[in-house]
Amino acid sequence: MKKPYLFSIGIIVLAGIVGNLLRFHEIRPDRLADFANIPLQSGSYFGQEYVLSEATAEVLKADIATNRAYASPDGTAYQLFIAYFNSQKYGSQIHSPKHCLPGGGWRIEGIRPFSLKLPGGISKSVNLAIISAGESKIAMFYWFETRSGAIRDEYGLKLDLAKNALLFNPSDAAIIRLTVDVRGRSMEEATKLGVEFLNHFYPAIEKSLPF
Repeated sequence: MKKPYLFSIGIIVLAGIVGNLLRFHEIRPDRLADFANIPLQSGSYFGQEYVLSEATAEVLKADIATNRAYASPDGTAYQLFIAYFNSQKYGSQIHSPKHCLPGGGWRIEGIRPFSLKLPGGISKSVNLAIISAGESKIAMFYWFETRSGAIRDEYGLKLDLAKNALLFNPSDAAIIRLTVDVRGRSMEEATKLGVEFLNHFYPAIEKSLPF
């Protein structure tokens, strides 16, 4: 019993150190996100910006966010949402879709890891979820982006926060989410369309973030 006890004590001490570092020695980023770098019209995609409601913004508590609806000539509907936080608070982090979606009336039918291939030979491990509400079914890609790169799960985000605090790095982060309407097509087709969209816009998304 001695080793587990000492391990638990060590975790508590480490958590205390990380908490104090974030509170008293926080390093702010040199620049913030600038979503103006992401075009509303590009190639065959046409988009429109939608302002978040005050209630949503209050719950989200992001420093900067963009919420856009795009459409392509074939009628496919996409929604791109990115929220940037210039500082993560220890004990209070970015809201995960796993927690927010059920509260909004969406049912999560499944979530699995997905290897997203992007321009320049970039590969990111992200989440691919199937969500539904009534007659609507949607394919959703989402992941967290920090100075360490793409992070798929909430536990990994907590570890990244602790690492950046210990290394005196900025703790800013973003959540990137893309949804594709599955209506009238298979999940495989919707997934392919989502990958094509992200390949088209990712260079601009990357430019918009300060990482």
